Amino acid sequence: MIMRNRLVPGILVLAALFAFVAAPAFGAEAPIPKNSPDSTELVNKQNVPGDITKGLFWNGKTVTFHGEAIGEVMVRDTYAWIHLNDDGYMEKNVEEGAALTGYNSGMAIWVPAELTKQIDTYGDYKHEGTIVEITGVFNAACKEHGGDMDIHATTLRILRVGHPVVDPIAPWKVWLALALIAVAVGLWRLDRMTRNRVSPHRGV
Repeated sequence: MIMRNRLVPGILVLAALFAFVAAPAFGAEAPIPKNSPDSTELVNKQNVPGDITKGLFWNGKTVTFHGEAIGEVMVRDTYAWIHLNDDGYMEKNVEEGAALTGYNSGMAIWVPAELTKQIDTYGDYKHEGTIVEITGVFNAACKEHGGDMDIHATTLRILRVGHPVVDPIAPWKVWLALALIAVAVGLWRLDRMTRNRVSPHRGV
């Protein structure tokens, strides 16, 4: 029993080292699916700045903006709200090989509802949204919509259709989960054996 108790801490240490050392290696071998072969390379354009202080320069001017349609369309009578993200994940998400570049960002678009029927896919966890380009009047603080920043679009055209996102389970995640389970079981057994060794006169 004493020898077995001495082996437990060593086993736990080895399991923890395996979890931290093996994870990067398995992560490097995990395949990253490429972007949809049907996609086209987008033209690099300078979108309207999302910063309100810079947005004042564009206030009331006609601008062109492009981004990935995300979430869902919200129809309000003959018009509708859509949201276009123009961040680092616009053309492809992390599962498809995009580098981590911070948080999501984009622009609220007020557009004739009829034009939104061209959008076939809205981005979410399982889909890469359709990338569209709109033209309209930029409002740094829209009087019609509670002072929010938006663009009242008059035209909308499709740059790239959306597609489902493949998110395979990376092998290193499986091994890491198994290693953590082994650590948890080992700690539980160590706790039980420690309790069994406590003298009955000192309580359990």
